[in-house]
Amino acid sequence: MFLMDTLPRILTFVFLVTAMLSVGMQATAGDLRSLFQSKGWLLRALLANFVVVPIVGIVIARTSSLKPEVLAAFLVLACTPGGINALQFTTKLKGESSLAGSMAFLMCSLAVFLSPVLLKLAVPSEVTVVVPYGRALLYTLVFLLVPLIAGAVVRIRNLRLAEKLTKPCAIVSTVVFFVVLILTMELKKEAMRAVGREAIVWMLLFVVISMAVGWLMGGPARETRPLLATVTGMRNVAICLLIAIETFPNLKVQAPLVALSALMLPPNMLLTAYTAFRLR
Repeated sequence: MFLMDTLPRILTFVFLVTAMLSVGMQATAGDLRSLFQSKGWLLRALLANFVVVPIVGIVIARTSSLKPEVLAAFLVLACTPGGINALQFTTKLKGESSLAGSMAFLMCSLAVFLSPVLLKLAVPSEVTVVVPYGRALLYTLVFLLVPLIAGAVVRIRNLRLAEKLTKPCAIVSTVVFFVVLILTMELKKEAMRAVGREAIVWMLLFVVISMAVGWLMGGPARETRPLLATVTGMRNVAICLLIAIETFPNLKVQAPLVALSALMLPPNMLLTAYTAFRLR
């Protein structure tokens, strides 16, 4: 995100704000509390994102013969869940919009503090993990928490207004999301050309395995399985870029991170379309 031109960056922020506003205006206090009341599901979600997928990333990094910058990108991505683009897919799941928004905020917030710890365990001891906590927290609060609370306040004070605004906000977020995809398409193509075919194959394998982990740990409900699959498969590229640029200043990790951000989208689009069809 932080490598984007001004217009795509602004539109990405518009997407985040409108998506979280829509979630906030749909969610009741009980909906938001339900995330923490479902202790078994929440525990599995945390294990999938902060234990299993990091192990997958470490195994790939240590068994493949990829370039150092690609290996560094794998490690950072594996240790950093909470990809915000997941909102475009998870909020489309019938009846799971409030849970999706809550998960987005929770995973992104935890990633700021837990991902550096995981990364320190994954990288060689001589590498110093540097995290710009101020920027990462500001990003999470301004573009996730504030609009989520604002939407909830609108719902509490004027339910009719919230019901009228929910759908337009969701439509705006969807349209803006696809506009950003189009505007950043060339950047992502260049990134994929830069990393090479072998890296792309490993990246796709990592995405598919991550989604499979989320699906298997998503519980018996057919709505929560695709939700956790997407949440687990979409890693937090924005925070990854913040960490990677500071931690690996001598490696060109931006290209593989951008390439992987592009490769995460098609499998999740297919899963969302399949889930929507199945749950009709």
